[in-house]
Amino acid sequence: MSTLREMWASPGWRQQAQGWIDLVLGGLGVVRTGAVEQPRIRSWSTHLTVPTDHGLLWFKENNPGQLAEAAVMTVLGDLAPDHVSAPLATEPSRGWMLTADHGATLDTLTENTAATWSRVVSDFADLQKRVAPHGERLSGAGLSIMNPEVAAQFVESQLHLHTGLPVAHPLHLTMDQAREVLRRLPAVDAAVEVLRGVGVPLSLDHNDLHTRNCFLPGTKGAPVRFSDFADAYWAHPFSTLLVPVTRLCEQWGVPPSDPRISSVISAYLERWTDHAPLPELLPAVEPGLQLAGVHRYGSWVRLLVHADDDALRTHAPQALHHLLTLMDPVLGASGRHP
Repeated sequence: MSTLREMWASPGWRQQAQGWIDLVLGGLGVVRTGAVEQPRIRSWSTHLTVPTDHGLLWFKENNPGQLAEAAVMTVLGDLAPDHVSAPLATEPSRGWMLTADHGATLDTLTENTAATWSRVVSDFADLQKRVAPHGERLSGAGLSIMNPEVAAQFVESQLHLHTGLPVAHPLHLTMDQAREVLRRLPAVDAAVEVLRGVGVPLSLDHNDLHTRNCFLPGTKGAPVRFSDFADAYWAHPFSTLLVPVTRLCEQWGVPPSDPRISSVISAYLERWTDHAPLPELLPAVEPGLQLAGVHRYGSWVRLLVHADDDALRTHAPQALHHLLTLMDPVLGASGRHP
């Protein structure tokens, strides 16, 4: 049986995908003006670029563990068309989608400033607030749910999977490792209590909000446009800050207590002050960041179920890392945002 990457590199798959693309373009009245190219094949997805008389289009097929992204993106496009790169067409049974190229992404900037990231997270908070009343519709489209109330139960059930695997399996955990994770579960419940007390509703956690997933505004006053929701969860919205905070700390070479990081977090929280004053929101940041580790773990596992051996060996440590460091402080030893 061929692996996903072998299938995506095969002429047969390419012919099927290109046939669908041309069929869609014909229905849209769009003319392809050049050869379809395949810029990347990864264990989690592949892309094709399609030059047309209406600009460059992007085709994507996901790993089966993220099949629902096309349907989820369609719903997001209906709910917040200015905030996401909504697909022009989808084939939900295969997870195919075709989207427009929305221009430059954040990674093309020469410098990622605190002001830029404050804008990004603020605009993402606006998206979260817009879709917050529509959890049932998004979950119906296939968006995975990670209610904080069941996070500890989810982790505990996953431990049975990992300890039951053969010792040589990349996702195997020893009993001692499993017991250490179990020891951390009361901290999950404590975090949930803090989040429950704030009263911010569940919403969309992007779960991979980095520079290549943020299109710069095309016009003055337009919001940042977001893409790649394959890892997303319906969860506590504050968890979406984990990837920006950790990436910015790495890029800037600073601890989470750096004033620039604090300013980005504060800019995000300002969008939620209609639910509670800023001083009451601040203590909920650390619990939201800690629970995001469960989301990062979950998105890796649903990919690795379908991964080839090389990808499994390469990425299993990243999945297990989020379990083994569950509830470690993110903002520092005190767990408090300055």
